[in-house]
Amino acid sequence: MLKFIVRRVVVSLGILLGATVLIYALLLAAPGGPAQKYAGNPKYTPEQAAAYVKALGLDKPIPVQYCRWLGACRRDRDGIDALLGPTGLPAILPTGLSGVDTGIAHGDFGYSYESGSPVIERLGHALLPTFILALIASVIWLSLAVLLGVATALRNGTKFDHIVSIVTYVMNSFPTFILGFWLIWIFAVTLHLTPVSGMTDGRLSPAFGSDAYWAYVSANPGTALLDLGRHLILPVVTLVTISVAGDSRYVRQSVIESMGMEHVRTARSKGLSARRINIRHILRTGLIPFATNIGLAFPFLVSGALVTETIFSWPGIGRLTVTAIGTLDYPVLMAVLTVGAVAVSVGNLISDLLYAILDPRVRL
Repeated sequence: MLKFIVRRVVVSLGILLGATVLIYALLLAAPGGPAQKYAGNPKYTPEQAAAYVKALGLDKPIPVQYCRWLGACRRDRDGIDALLGPTGLPAILPTGLSGVDTGIAHGDFGYSYESGSPVIERLGHALLPTFILALIASVIWLSLAVLLGVATALRNGTKFDHIVSIVTYVMNSFPTFILGFWLIWIFAVTLHLTPVSGMTDGRLSPAFGSDAYWAYVSANPGTALLDLGRHLILPVVTLVTISVAGDSRYVRQSVIESMGMEHVRTARSKGLSARRINIRHILRTGLIPFATNIGLAFPFLVSGALVTETIFSWPGIGRLTVTAIGTLDYPVLMAVLTVGAVAVSVGNLISDLLYAILDPRVRL
């Protein structure tokens, strides 16, 4: 098992490194950029533009720019890029070992071209709202997917199975933005049961995540929690509705295939109870493929739901991504994509480990 884990970790790190190269190359080829930020300003001289580009290190060869961004090399006292840190160890190693604290490998994503603030601060402010929304949605979505999938598989061909199948097919066909706007129109605009958008009611509390907000939460925990819960209803329902439909069908098919396996027929021939067969033989085998979906929920927790967060003005990673695209804020975009790539790699690693635990043959 240990060899399997080490092998998967090494593969994941290699894939992640390749993802960073691809991210850097794609955004390098994108139009605009920092050099064009003040191009329309008549007072912005060519000398100032050159100094601005040099200060950002964009006058260096592309491999050097990537190396600095990654944190695999640093500028020494003479301005020369070196692959070793002050300690003599490779710069890519953790700060405590290499002495290097710049580059994404050390948590330094640079500064936003738009606001000038550290990118890590903007990511930090957006991650918590995304995590809250995605965690609640994921728990409900995965639980419903398993329950509906198993229930319809065990009642395959019945009226219940047909009704659930029709409903899930309809749910799966809805585009996210249409469903989101319909929910807003019905429950927020027409019935006035939920807020239209946002994360908090500005008339009751300060903006979420600010120091004033946490002071407000400490003084009014019940009111703050109720306010947050009301704002969570529509985005959570949107995410769950879109996600649970396809996954429940996936679980259903896996369980149906498991019901026809030889070990299940053997258990029935031995006279074991239906309950024991369903739980110990059918479900355990049938839910093995679903381990992949559980691992993929992790990137969802971290990278957010771009469309849903935009529709409901949820101040998370998805909305931050849309804002960064609109302003061509490349450091923020590169940070978001990198965090997403890390989340996908970790999610795939979780899936592999779950798969290996459930099915020992995978470890070979």
